[in-house]
Amino acid sequence: EVGGKTNQEDFIWPHPGTATLYDKVFIVCDGVGGSDNGEIASRIISESVGESILASEKREISGLMVDTILEKARQLLVKYAYQHGLNTDMATTLTLLVLSDKKVFISWCGDSRIYHIRKGVIQYKTSDHSLVNSLVKSGEITEEEAQNHPRKNVILRAIKADESPLNAEHHLFEDVRDGDYFLLCTDGILENITDKDLTFLITQHDKGNIDIIKAFQQFCHGKTRDNYSMYLLKVSISQKSAGYKKKITVLVSFLVLLILTSAIILRSYYTKKQHID
Repeated sequence: EVGGKTNQEDFIWPHPGTATLYDKVFIVCDGVGGSDNGEIASRIISESVGESILASEKREISGLMVDTILEKARQLLVKYAYQHGLNTDMATTLTLLVLSDKKVFISWCGDSRIYHIRKGVIQYKTSDHSLVNSLVKSGEITEEEAQNHPRKNVILRAIKADESPLNAEHHLFEDVRDGDYFLLCTDGILENITDKDLTFLITQHDKGNIDIIKAFQQFCHGKTRDNYSMYLLKVSISQKSAGYKKKITVLVSFLVLLILTSAIILRSYYTKKQHID
């Protein structure tokens, strides 16, 4: 959503409205406010990273692999800025999630965030690469003070169209269970939604009490000054297992049918042979 801004600098991948239950790669980026052409940076990085990971899906995902892919994407951004005479200050945050064989791999850079939520409890959330978060960590301000700090939007890491070092962080979730949620979101989502609000909304959604999309909009629409974008994913391992069992059942049924057909053909052959003899 554009939110309170006049232009959309966020970008999500797969493209809005195209995600399916078969997608395994999800990206949410936020073109850095105050930098020129943030919407271009978020689009180029999202599409390049997403397509590169899909092209490498036979390889096991790792931090080293993602760093290599991010560097390739950054070089595309550098090239685009040079060819179009744009400011090399154009930049974007990144959140990336890859589903892989009952595991979830994530990467992030900047103040866009990823949550892992289970049964209404936040199991994990990424640590923002921002000035206020560094002040919270050092004990100079509280988390409550960080919410309305005048320098709240100052980030310490981003993917830029220059040769500055890439410092994305990575994490692998090996304990992923049926019903777990993963949220990738830009900081605009979090302007008016606290961690407590987030767990409440998801719990009520699981109980069937609310429409989750409308609920998020009630917090954000007409109230959020920034763009706000997200992907909310619910893990369904049991359905995947059921689908796998169904495939096995179909395969076994096919093999049984093949054996029976072969037996009938052989029996017919030997019967005819006996008549001839």
